[in-house]
Amino acid sequence: MTEAMTEAMTEAMTDATAEGVKDAVDGARGRESGQRGAVEARSTGTTLGPEFSTGSGPWLHTEDGTAWFDGTAGSGAATLGHQHPDVTAAVAAQLNRLTHTGCKLGSDTRRRMIERIGALSPYTEPAVLPTATGAEAVESALKIARAATGHQAVLAFRHGYHGKTAGALALTWRAEFKTYGGPRPDHVVVAELPDPRVEGAADDVARFAAGLSAALDDADRRGGTAAVVVEPVQVTEGVLAVPPAILDEIARQAHSRGALLVLDEIYTGLGRAGRLFTAELMTEVPDLTLLGKTLGNGFPVAAVVGERAVLDALPPSVQTSTFSGHPVACAAAVAVLEIIVRQDVAGRARALGERLRTDLLALAARHPWMRSVRTTGALGAFDCVREGSFDPGLAKAVTGGALRGRLLLFGGGPEGATVKIVPPALLEESDYRWMIEAIAVAVAGAEPAPRTGPRSAAGGAAYGGGRI
Repeated sequence: MTEAMTEAMTEAMTDATAEGVKDAVDGARGRESGQRGAVEARSTGTTLGPEFSTGSGPWLHTEDGTAWFDGTAGSGAATLGHQHPDVTAAVAAQLNRLTHTGCKLGSDTRRRMIERIGALSPYTEPAVLPTATGAEAVESALKIARAATGHQAVLAFRHGYHGKTAGALALTWRAEFKTYGGPRPDHVVVAELPDPRVEGAADDVARFAAGLSAALDDADRRGGTAAVVVEPVQVTEGVLAVPPAILDEIARQAHSRGALLVLDEIYTGLGRAGRLFTAELMTEVPDLTLLGKTLGNGFPVAAVVGERAVLDALPPSVQTSTFSGHPVACAAAVAVLEIIVRQDVAGRARALGERLRTDLLALAARHPWMRSVRTTGALGAFDCVREGSFDPGLAKAVTGGALRGRLLLFGGGPEGATVKIVPPALLEESDYRWMIEAIAVAVAGAEPAPRTGPRSAAGGAAYGGGRI
């Protein structure tokens, strides 16, 4: 960064807003260039930190070499860290061999990826449907479920996140591509999961089972239940983990209705959440498992995996895309799959999560507004609660303070009062200590002053959680 850009960013950081930092840097860059030029649409434009030029492990660097710690792990994809040498070497080698085939022509690296996913998976006769993005994997799974069951409706869960695509198939002319498409809005039913932030909520399996049964009755009335789709950890909305007993109940009821259980492990699978597959914790294996993010460690690749008899219910050519099974992305995935076994990424993620939880609890003991500390493998979060109410402003103060200290963290959660901590799973000791100390500084800097007047009627939602 030039001196003018550095000054602009420093000034914006006093406001502790990611948008302010970006706008300041973009404005300075535009003034320096003297050009109007094109800008990225605001829907996809970056909102956190400056523009980065290089990366290594948990660190991202600006053009002038300034280092920022990526506590988002590239939206959860860089589980092995940025620029893992084995992954970049595999990609570089593939670039010199074959870069593209299209979806209907095979490649040796595509075959190797499919074989290795199948070998690691919990399935007896596995089949893999490769895709380029996680949302595409979700769409594929829904088509498979409709083809395999003959049903139409889908059951999802409150606070779930499965992607943002919709509408493209509706505009496509060829009718046979639409046979298993959808679902229409009236074919989607949403059920409740126990909130892990509420003490004892997850222990009442019978109550959850009754609510799930009623929701499935509703789905059955809408054309039969084709699939029940659930994330084992709802990461986007604040690292809300679903206990194995609840997952088992979902599987049991889904199968009793003739529906497929689709486990969306795009964020959690292949070690990020402390195990290769959540099926390891379950009594019944999910019919379909969705993989992404970690699979490419930053390269765009995802997949649906399950028993061949289930996946092959979908006829040929019903689900294809130009870049599915892309040779370069598959080469990255093959390297990733080797690394996660060789370096025990799942075990290291578990150890990281246990240590992070211990350190966050110690921090929360000094700052009681930090509530519901939770970790699952290399996924962590806590809520900001003040005087019995969720406080989104306090969460923004933490992430803003982290930004000033060059630590990148995302906020969010159902109430907007959650701070999420999602670093790479492979951290050196010095990197971990830097991160946890930066979090401590950001939390201390956000410490709210005691209120002297009456509470505002515009406060956050009431906090219903139990002990930390």
